Amino acid sequence: MTPLLTPARVSVLLAGAAVLLVLTGTSASLSGWTAAAVSNGTNNAADASLAFTHSYPTGSCSLTARTSGTVSCSGSPAPAAASSGSTQTAVDSITNDGTLTAAQLVSDFRATSCAPVQLANSKTAADPMLPRYSTSFAGSDPWAGAGAIGLSGGAYAADVQATNTGTLLGSSYALGVWFKVANGYASGGPLLSLDVAADNGTSAAGTPMIYMDTAGKIRFRVTGTLGTSSSGVSAAAYNDGSWHFALLSVAATLVSTPTLYVDNAAGVSGLGLAALTGGNAYWHLGWADFTGVGSPPASTLTGSLAGAFVTAATVSSATRTSLFGTASSSAYATAVLALSGITHFWPLTDAGTSTYGGSLPVIGATSPCTMLDIGWATTSPAGTVVAAGTKVSTFADGTWHTIGAPAPAATQTSTISLSRDATWNSYIAGLRLYLPIGHRVQASPGGGNWAATLTWAGSGAVVLG
Repeated sequence: MTPLLTPARVSVLLAGAAVLLVLTGTSASLSGWTAAAVSNGTNNAADASLAFTHSYPTGSCSLTARTSGTVSCSGSPAPAAASSGSTQTAVDSITNDGTLTAAQLVSDFRATSCAPVQLANSKTAADPMLPRYSTSFAGSDPWAGAGAIGLSGGAYAADVQATNTGTLLGSSYALGVWFKVANGYASGGPLLSLDVAADNGTSAAGTPMIYMDTAGKIRFRVTGTLGTSSSGVSAAAYNDGSWHFALLSVAATLVSTPTLYVDNAAGVSGLGLAALTGGNAYWHLGWADFTGVGSPPASTLTGSLAGAFVTAATVSSATRTSLFGTASSSAYATAVLALSGITHFWPLTDAGTSTYGGSLPVIGATSPCTMLDIGWATTSPAGTVVAAGTKVSTFADGTWHTIGAPAPAATQTSTISLSRDATWNSYIAGLRLYLPIGHRVQASPGGGNWAATLTWAGSGAVVLG
């Protein structure tokens, strides 16, 4: 007869008891336990990484994507200089900081649109200002907000619809603008003026105009019949690094009498003028035609401007005080739009990405983007995003263009070139043409859920006409 407890069976029973003790605690009793759980540690090991860095003349931008996403980049990989008789180029170094091989990547580039940047007109929406050259946006304003434009390097802005000068001279009107220049600034320059040219062409002195002279004082000039003019100058200088408010109010009875106010100080009046024969002219910020003006300042201003307006009526003393004393940008806007006879109000609070698609002076309905040609090619590996000589308007249709991607730790060289098309017109010189650009990288094959896009769509995403 076989024994009930053989050595082998004893060993099995002892092992089972040991397991039971481990599961139930330090004793054979379950009374001290209420629940039990078994977990498996997370596997955090990465199979691969998707990461890229762009280094270009106006900045750098990088991304690391665990899943799909978008990163916003500053500036633009496109040339920053204005178009000229020679081709402008910009080189961008694109480095694969991840571990996906070139064969495991899909790399695409595109531009989504192209149109001139505008400075909105809150009263007459169809007549915005178009900024040019090195205009900056969302700068510090008179109310400690971010609602001013900055002008430098020949930057200025002009509206797109002509004003007949005969509607001003012989009638009452006013124009006003906030301004700031650096402390000790000694070049002077225009604040707000009405000029014959739709751009910065010179022919005859602008009228009316408000400008700063080289001593920092504010002047005005209005031209009448037979070459006569009326002018005046502030008693104080305002080149002190602070914000100031200039207002020219012209009262018309038998003649037009202009009076200049700065910061609501006592006015400076000029001689009365007879009406001028009407002709078309365009409002400008930061530029004026000083043809025939004695001791002119710089033709462009280096400084900041905010809240420019034009009215078809004079501005009373009480209203001037109210405008100067407004506590915020929105309060100022409300006060300006309530002015009697208000015809134009450019708040200058724009972000630099809103565009204008209407008819333009000189070139009409033709898009400025048809007047610039673009080419975009890469090396290491070689590829063509768009063939040289392609109109920017043709390229900027949102289509993705695929090229080879660099290997891990390798750098690809990307070069964008811009040149004037045979149809280029001098009117578009310096226009800020908004050109949002994107670079999409995906794990191959494309269309999956592991992708990332770098986008250049801020105020710096422009090419200059």
